[in-house]
Amino acid sequence: MKNIFLILFVLLLCACEKVINLDLPERGSRIVVNGLITDQKTVYSVTLTKTTKYNFTYSTTNLVYEKKAIVIVSDDAGNKDTLPEISPGNYRTHLNKLQGVIGRSYKVDIFTIDGNHFQSDMEKMLPVAKIDSIYFTRDYNDKYNGDPNSYRCDIYIDWHDPANEINYYLRSMSYYWNGQWHDNVQWNWVFNDKYFNGEYLKKDNVNESYSGKNWTFKLNQYSLTKNAYDFWNLVHEQTQSGGDNTNSMTVPLIGNVYNVNNPNDYTLGYFQVSALTTAQIYINR
Repeated sequence: MKNIFLILFVLLLCACEKVINLDLPERGSRIVVNGLITDQKTVYSVTLTKTTKYNFTYSTTNLVYEKKAIVIVSDDAGNKDTLPEISPGNYRTHLNKLQGVIGRSYKVDIFTIDGNHFQSDMEKMLPVAKIDSIYFTRDYNDKYNGDPNSYRCDIYIDWHDPANEINYYLRSMSYYWNGQWHDNVQWNWVFNDKYFNGEYLKKDNVNESYSGKNWTFKLNQYSLTKNAYDFWNLVHEQTQSGGDNTNSMTVPLIGNVYNVNNPNDYTLGYFQVSALTTAQIYINR
């Protein structure tokens, strides 16, 4: 066994990268597929990278991209789009050519330059519970490490989880200050409604932080299929368990994309299809 780094592009979620240290059987490289289709009127992306069987320290120069592939996204209504490669390993749909629609199912086909054909399972876009309101409270008496310019800020949302069904969610956060958006990849999490099915959740605390500046908070809430939930929950569990050489991760993050002609040649990562709802709030000092 040799340790490798799997770069999971949480551009699925928040356009950031997360590094996960895996312990996989020594062999040639595997393709890592990361894609996201939502119901938002925008372009969608599929990123293809490759693992290596050698140990290396992460930096952006260590990424190995799967270039010059043919990537096709299609739905069960007969629509499809061949994605141009906008930069090495990064493929993007055409605006207005393929639109994510709740209730439809989507798949990706990938034809690599070495003649392999990879295909995802059909993934259905499920509805997502909408966020009714977002608000915050401040505690000027609660300082961060005694910093007189800081204060505690808690951000809450009100929302209604649908009843009589199991719903799976993924949340991500970003914040805006100093003239640019920042993604907090450590803040992403997955959950289901096992303990609050059908309830109206008031004052659901989605962020607590300390700040002395004016800033903007943005919350993304995605619907997930059961399979996508299981995948991202495994990512979360392995991330929480460690990931260094003394606590290696032994379960490959196998997603929903497979080699059509060789099922043993699996890929890593996930082609995700999600409805999305967002909430944003400006927090002044």
